[in-house]
Amino acid sequence: MATTYDKLNYMSKTKNDKSKKFHWYAATSSEGILELSLYFPNKNITKEEKEEALALALVQSKSFMLSKGYLLPNAHFMSSSDIAEKHGHTRQYWEKLLKEGKIPYKETSAGRITTDLWVQGYLNNKEKVDEYIRERNKVISTIQKENRKRGQVKCPHCGEHKFDYNINAHNINGLCRADCGFRIHTIN
Repeated sequence: MATTYDKLNYMSKTKNDKSKKFHWYAATSSEGILELSLYFPNKNITKEEKEEALALALVQSKSFMLSKGYLLPNAHFMSSSDIAEKHGHTRQYWEKLLKEGKIPYKETSAGRITTDLWVQGYLNNKEKVDEYIRERNKVISTIQKENRKRGQVKCPHCGEHKFDYNINAHNINGLCRADCGFRIHTIN
């Protein structure tokens, strides 16, 4: 199934005049990824107003993603400490899995954050996830040796020379054009 993207925009007006107080822009994907940007053209905005703008953007984006089925209603954000508390093992164990890419995460100022859905996906399919990570790392290594921004290499999953890739800044996107459908998308 192909990833789909939707875009949301919101502009706030102050009560006394028609000038913009803040503006936010969000892009959501069917894979549950939210990219959110906040703009504050008025430099005289307080910290509380910035927090209120962020909260409004997150609430409206979450509501939109739930309505589209991009998120499940019972999804929760978790840190490595939260995962350790809920599923056992140490925080360091879960940090290692996050760092290895076995559980997708987003880097924040407070550390790495993921959702319980990704954690459960890993716990239910450890062997498949481990195999995917090995294949992903193998193709990334091959791509880096090619030293080109785009091209075609041998797919680590099916072995055919039909894996198309593209490097944007530091991110690598790739898809096998053979029947296996192996793909990668890295976010650095």
